[in-house]
Amino acid sequence: MRMLGRHAIVSSVIFGILFTLPGLLPGMSAATAQAQSPQQILNQYVADLQKSPNDYALREKIIRHVQAMKQKPAIPAEVVKHEGAAEYAFKNAKNESDYLDSAKEYEKALLIAPWRAIDYFNCGVAYEKAGQFNKAIAQFNLYLIAAPDAQDANAVLKRIGGLEYAAGKAGREPAAPNKKNEYEDWLKKIDGRKYRETRGGPAVIEVRGPFLVLTGPGIAGGPWEIKGRSAATPRVMQSPPLPVQTTYTISEDGARIIERRAFSDGDAREFIWVWQR
Repeated sequence: MRMLGRHAIVSSVIFGILFTLPGLLPGMSAATAQAQSPQQILNQYVADLQKSPNDYALREKIIRHVQAMKQKPAIPAEVVKHEGAAEYAFKNAKNESDYLDSAKEYEKALLIAPWRAIDYFNCGVAYEKAGQFNKAIAQFNLYLIAAPDAQDANAVLKRIGGLEYAAGKAGREPAAPNKKNEYEDWLKKIDGRKYRETRGGPAVIEVRGPFLVLTGPGIAGGPWEIKGRSAATPRVMQSPPLPVQTTYTISEDGARIIERRAFSDGDAREFIWVWQR
């Protein structure tokens, strides 16, 4: 658990802002909306996220908005309290359930201040200890977005790789009857879903039974078998800087797919695909 150095938690409680400012109300002109300050826009983003906590694209949008703000937002006192609860639960954890309690406290803090890189990292560690590898992966990925200049970026990417392996291995191992039924029900729930990349483009990822397929005008890829909620392309030998393998990780609620491209020069890039409801 990371508690020191540049990620040290602020020791004194900073009284934060109240996220109560409204967004574009009926009758409000576009010009008025455009005149909103960066802080007012952030307030509205956070209010929207609190209504849809699993909106990964909005969470990333908030992170990038804060990174572009000249005056960084204050950390509300309630965030510090949740961080304290999370630390206590982690330090005194005796089983996976206790680590899960810690992760949930970090999640509460991140619903109030969704740009906090250190909380994403610590939340990932707590989920890892709780044995929830896919949730840990999602948190570590958000940490890398929130801390683009992190000195430990390569170490975190390796950690993600290890968790992806662990999650995939867990998916390949014989499951207990109830777990197997849950997994089959999950596959049935997402069967037929189509996803588009958030940056736009003609490509579509489709779920066809236990496989992912990439389609679109002049585009074809797959099928790649879904194992433990992840699917990966075969690893190929390429000269820099071409991708050597792409891994697709489906969120627990099936609302998005995180695409991670590993390049032959050691670089890695991520893209988000969202379910077209």
